[in-house]
Amino acid sequence: MENYLSGNLYNNTADFYDYDNRELIKDDLDFYVEYANRTRGPILELASGTGRVSLYVAEKTGRVLECIELSEQMLERFSDKLKSSHKNLLENIHIHKGDMSNFDLGQKFEYIMIPWRSLQVLPVREKTVDCLSCVYRHLADDGIFVFEIFKPRVYDEKWLGKEDVTYDIVDGSKRIIRSTVNHYADTVKKYIQYKNKIRILENGVERLKEDLLTLKYYEYNDIVDILKELKFKIKEEYGYYDKRSVKDGEEMIFVCTK
Repeated sequence: MENYLSGNLYNNTADFYDYDNRELIKDDLDFYVEYANRTRGPILELASGTGRVSLYVAEKTGRVLECIELSEQMLERFSDKLKSSHKNLLENIHIHKGDMSNFDLGQKFEYIMIPWRSLQVLPVREKTVDCLSCVYRHLADDGIFVFEIFKPRVYDEKWLGKEDVTYDIVDGSKRIIRSTVNHYADTVKKYIQYKNKIRILENGVERLKEDLLTLKYYEYNDIVDILKELKFKIKEEYGYYDKRSVKDGEEMIFVCTK
């Protein structure tokens, strides 16, 4: 647990993050744009990664986005994309290297988002509370805060060691295969670990890149208790981005206000 930070920063696998082309990775984009369009002014995104969501939201809304990310490797890719394929967004997207559990931008936002389970890279409850406290301080009185986490699975012996391939694609002379390998689960402290495994096959040679990711998981009541403790009001809750009931989906999406 002590070494979680290195893996969660994608030190070894950030270069392959944007190869993931599953529909699952695209389903949330218009959802975040919808809520952006209900607000005005700059937008704050925490754990912005390589800019998957920020770039799309900025393109669709023309808004300014302040993006906080701790991983230098992720930030490098985000910056490269801005300078190459998204030059038109250079003035609208401001990237900050920082910890989402301890930041102060000195301004308030009508719209704050933590997309795609990113809150869960904070592996202990205390860090989650710190992060959401920062969000509360930065949220305008009439603002909207949207985030998503996954519903816990059954973490038993059948789960342990299971490997799932998430993509297998060809890029020029390289074949890139990404899989996740279930590594460890602590059902008392409520966190799981899995290996983010990248195989690169090129000219008959195989290379392997791995990071060990540590994710905190929450039962529904666990996360609701934290939100209430911090004085957030849950305005809407869903089980997926198609707005199905939170009881029916594999995700838990919360739209919160003060």
